[in-house]
Amino acid sequence: MARPGIRKHEVQKARLALIRSGRHPSIDAIRIELGNTGSKATISRYLKEIEADEGGAALPQASISAELQAIVATLAARLELEGQERLDLLRTGHAEEVRQLREAMEQVRGDVRAAKMESEHRQTELLQERTARQRVDAELEELRLEHRESLAQSSAQLAGMQDQLKSAEAHIASLDATHANAREALEHFRTASKEQRDREARQHEQQLQFLQKELATTADALSTKQSELRAALQEKAEALAQLGTARAEKRLVEEQLRELKPTAERLASQAQAIEVMRGQAELANQQYETLRARANELEQRNLELERQLAARSASAQTQDQLLHEVLARIGQAEKQVGGKPNRSKRTELK
Repeated sequence: MARPGIRKHEVQKARLALIRSGRHPSIDAIRIELGNTGSKATISRYLKEIEADEGGAALPQASISAELQAIVATLAARLELEGQERLDLLRTGHAEEVRQLREAMEQVRGDVRAAKMESEHRQTELLQERTARQRVDAELEELRLEHRESLAQSSAQLAGMQDQLKSAEAHIASLDATHANAREALEHFRTASKEQRDREARQHEQQLQFLQKELATTADALSTKQSELRAALQEKAEALAQLGTARAEKRLVEEQLRELKPTAERLASQAQAIEVMRGQAELANQQYETLRARANELEQRNLELERQLAARSASAQTQDQLLHEVLARIGQAEKQVGGKPNRSKRTELK
């Protein structure tokens, strides 16, 4: 079964191979040279186009000497092979360059993806740090409120204790005045009975002891409140220390933000590098188009050289025919003159 898609240059190559081997490039011979592929109509059409490009019908095999045919076939095959090798070399170089550019682009894309993942990780850590800082600020604010409330309560309790102490002192002063009045009454009423005097003295002593006990209790309560005030002041100092720690953590977070800034700049530079790579890829495509145009020019030049070779072959054929005609005339002249010397033959020819 014929293979579809046979090309003109394949037919031309098979034809040149047949000519180089000294065989007539017929349609059947070319089809056998192509491996029994291609339709005869297609091969015939390509042969007509090739002969038209060479400037006329195919040259008769018998009119060209074997040596000239070999030279023509060798030159044509060499030109075709050199052109094909140059084209293959250019295509291979371009493919390698495109492959390298693609690998570079893939590497840059991988770097960008890694940098993006690192940036997202950094953003997550930054969000966690911000959340922790907000939580610490909220706890610190709660501690401040509790400290203010505790300080206000301690101040209120201290003021109440001071008021109670003043009341006790006033009460003691009042008792002292009462005691003095009692002494004055005793001086005025010495004649009163001794039992009444003793009873009043006992009552006075009991009241005095009671007041002294209340004074001691008030002093103890005041000491307790002072201890609580000192504890509240200690808690305030601890809260201030926690505030300092929170500020230190805030500075640490700000330093981490400054450290993340070069990463963002590196991402920007990598984006610029990607743009440069895209420009290089476009330049490579332009170079490929230039090389492709150059290959087309070389192919046209090969065809032109082949036409020139065909023209020279035709000229050589014409000269060969002229030489045969001259030799034929010489032979006829020799037959006419018979056995005359060669010198006379030359004179006659002249």
